[in-house]
Amino acid sequence: MESKLISEIECNGQTISYQRQGNDDPTLVLLHGNSGCKQVFHHQFAHFSHSRFSVLAIDLPGHGGSADAIAPERTYTIPGYAQCVDAVLQGLDIQNFILVGWSLGGNIALEMAASGTLAKGLMIFGAPPVGPGMDNIDKAYLPATFETAIGDSQAGRDDIDAYVRAVYGTLDPLPQDYYDCAYRTHGLAREIMVNHWMGGTDGYDQRQSVARLSLPICVAHGTADPFVSLDYLQAAPWKNLWNGAVFQFLSTGHAPFVEDPDSFNVLLEKFASDVL
Repeated sequence: MESKLISEIECNGQTISYQRQGNDDPTLVLLHGNSGCKQVFHHQFAHFSHSRFSVLAIDLPGHGGSADAIAPERTYTIPGYAQCVDAVLQGLDIQNFILVGWSLGGNIALEMAASGTLAKGLMIFGAPPVGPGMDNIDKAYLPATFETAIGDSQAGRDDIDAYVRAVYGTLDPLPQDYYDCAYRTHGLAREIMVNHWMGGTDGYDQRQSVARLSLPICVAHGTADPFVSLDYLQAAPWKNLWNGAVFQFLSTGHAPFVEDPDSFNVLLEKFASDVL
């Protein structure tokens, strides 16, 4: 990815790093997962480099090139991240867009949609609609999820390495950038986000949200995902599930956008072309 495309923006005193390809809408807004960063979307930047779509990837606070949170307890939460992303979109005057959210990024996209964002649609993957609170956590996530460093602020290098390998599933070898994203992540970002969401203190109920949201939602799933339950995704009360089914990427894990980028990008392009 070309460094000349990387910029920063100030949002509520917080320095946010982003990568933007193209300056006009319609825009694909890419949101990474826990301990990820914008660099993981290099396949999407390459695929859409000669399309009519602009591409924007944002480093969440405490991740990638963005600064650590000034107020961690408020910022490192799904509602806090959603407010930050919304502020970036407003600051960049992006108005005609879809949210493409991976894992934590997908739950942030659902939070933004429930709060009234102007997104024309959502594409989410690795992100079951669940929380805040513990209801359905055991149905939405497989046991392996909580055996990782997903919510550990003090995780050592070996634990982070194991988490990264689990997150990117079938991809071998793994680019060093993916490890570097996880090493860089502010440990409190993992701990606070998980504890806050499972504690159920605030945020929109995501099962209720998908049952009432009219905007189209494309849901994708890697069939070898060690974290997310396909049964839960298929049984969720989607009001407007795009094409009426959860799209499955065979033999890919939690990150189909890098494990099978060609198939993923075709699906993303079809969805974006349909709703934008």
